[in-house]
Amino acid sequence: MLAGLAALLLLAPAQARAQRSYSIERFDAGIVVNRDASIDVTETITVRFVGAWNGVYRSIPVDYRSPQGFNWTLRLELVSATDGSGNALRTEASRQRHYLKYKMWIPGAEDATRVVVLRYRATNGLRFFEDHDELYWNVTGDEWDVPLGVVSARIELPAGATGLRATAFTGAFGATSKDALVDTTGNVVRITMQRPLAYREGVTAVVGWDKGVVREPSVTQRFFAGLADNWAVLIPLPVFFGMLALWRRRGRDPDELPVQVRYEPPEGLTPAEVGTLADERPDMRDLTASIVDLAVKGYLRIEEREEKRLLGLVTDREYVFHKVKDRSAWRDLADHERRLLDGIFEGDATTAKLSDLKNQFYRKLPAIKDAVFERLIAHGLYASRPDKVRSRWLAFATVLGVAPIPIAVVLAAKFGVMPLPYIIGGVVSAAIVAFFGWHMPARTVKGARMIEQVKGFGEFLERVEKDRFERVVKTPEMFERFLPYAMALQVEDRWARAFDGIYTEPPTWYVGSYHGAFNAARFSSSLGDLSSAAGTTMASMPRSSGGSGFSGGFSGGGFGGGGGGAF
Repeated sequence: MLAGLAALLLLAPAQARAQRSYSIERFDAGIVVNRDASIDVTETITVRFVGAWNGVYRSIPVDYRSPQGFNWTLRLELVSATDGSGNALRTEASRQRHYLKYKMWIPGAEDATRVVVLRYRATNGLRFFEDHDELYWNVTGDEWDVPLGVVSARIELPAGATGLRATAFTGAFGATSKDALVDTTGNVVRITMQRPLAYREGVTAVVGWDKGVVREPSVTQRFFAGLADNWAVLIPLPVFFGMLALWRRRGRDPDELPVQVRYEPPEGLTPAEVGTLADERPDMRDLTASIVDLAVKGYLRIEEREEKRLLGLVTDREYVFHKVKDRSAWRDLADHERRLLDGIFEGDATTAKLSDLKNQFYRKLPAIKDAVFERLIAHGLYASRPDKVRSRWLAFATVLGVAPIPIAVVLAAKFGVMPLPYIIGGVVSAAIVAFFGWHMPARTVKGARMIEQVKGFGEFLERVEKDRFERVVKTPEMFERFLPYAMALQVEDRWARAFDGIYTEPPTWYVGSYHGAFNAARFSSSLGDLSSAAGTTMASMPRSSGGSGFSGGFSGGGFGGGGGGAF
């Protein structure tokens, strides 16, 4: 008996719910188009309630997508919600995805017929074209849970409207049926459905008129309205000013003093360090300049050979490095110079072909470049390594550029907004961060004074052939001693031209195949070829074809493969 009683108690609410229903007996819309381009909408809805209900709600889409993929928002303002007698109803407005939802509580909504009058204003619900203005308005909506009985709409334009034309589309979303009567009298359009609207059917009115009746928003007004709807595209503005302020505080070098010409390289800096300080990157040109510097100082000798292949039809140029000083003499060198020599002459080797370093030497490069940076830090020229500062900022910029994509997808699913503005805002912000991040490494005050010395010495190397430098005593020894610095600063050609007729004998540290008379310009060209070949060869690395299929294989891996199918 107790079990039966419990079952009855559980079934009672379900039966009560099953008896509850409602229907929309009438839906009458009054739409007034104002001269200021606003629209006043009055919806009179007659509802028949069966069972006990709290009221009704009206969901109106307000977020739309423009043809360009941006957000376009219909701005609604609730005017009033009353019953059929004009009494105000308790109303609650909320946002759900791309809808604005009005909930209206109706007293006595139990086994009764009640009338709800909803009034609201739309401030940007018109469309403007070159030859006419237009109201394209979804009168009833097509997302009602129940059919709609009698449906009508009255659309009133400002007095004096000309060129009035109207039509109405009926049916489910995307339908092009025209089952409604459309009557135009003066400045009023009346739309009347000839049948009830079925579940998920609606009425959409299209009314056009000549321009000049309604005040069209200016370009400026539409621009700022578009920005308000797509505020995410403005995110790069605070990002820009924030990064600018951060760069001014932490990334800007101390103010430089006027650059004065210097006739000697900065004391204590090797060619690789000078080149790295100039552009904040220890590139291959800096390392090949170090090789030439070590040759000038007598640590190695460079030999240029011409090797023939394919029965002597093809001539290749080969460079051979000869170790001159033993490892015990390397102690006085900078760490990156020792590592450079150690990478060329592995073990007890006394000679090394440049071609033998191909796909091998690249393993030594990270440690050599690290050593160059560490020397600059030890000199007190930087507070932090420029490469690591840039890497951190570029990593942050990458995250900033990628993160908005899943966030935009979530926002689009939850709130119905278009993801494009968020993606644009994120990508542009990432570009701004990357730009400032690339310029964020800052020299110390000592580093700023040192770069002034580098620029002053570079001006001397570049302009030594000018008349103002004719008083400088030029010797072959000067040419060789400063040549590696000229290579690191990329002015070796001009430096060589200044010694035309002075540097006339081949050096002992470079053995080459000279065709014709030896001169500084031709020798500089040979060193340029060496620098290019060494930079390419020493930075080369082998291609990877993956690991063994036995140790980490998978279906679809390896070479070959593909697929097929019938035809």
